[in-house]
Amino acid sequence: MFDLFEPRDRRVKDEQAVHYYYTKYGDDAPAVLSDRASDHGLSSRDRRHWRRLARKARQRQSVWMDALKTN
Repeated sequence: MFDLFEPRDRRVKDEQAVHYYYTKYGDDAPAVLSDRASDHGLSSRDRRHWRRLARKARQRQSVWMDALKTN
C-alpha cells in the first residue's frame, strides 16, 4: 500500500534487488534479507534498506515464486 508514496526509481531498484535475491536464494530470500536487516555490524541506514527489501520480499513472496516457476 505504501508503495504509492514511494519514488518510482526506488521502487524499480527495490524490485530488481528482490528479484535478484529470489533468483539466487529462492524461497529463502526473505530470511536472507531479514538476516541482513538484523546485522548490527551495518549502519542503521543500511539496516533500514535491508528491512525494506525484506518487507517487500515477504509481501510479494507468492508473486515472485510463481514468476520463477514460470520462467
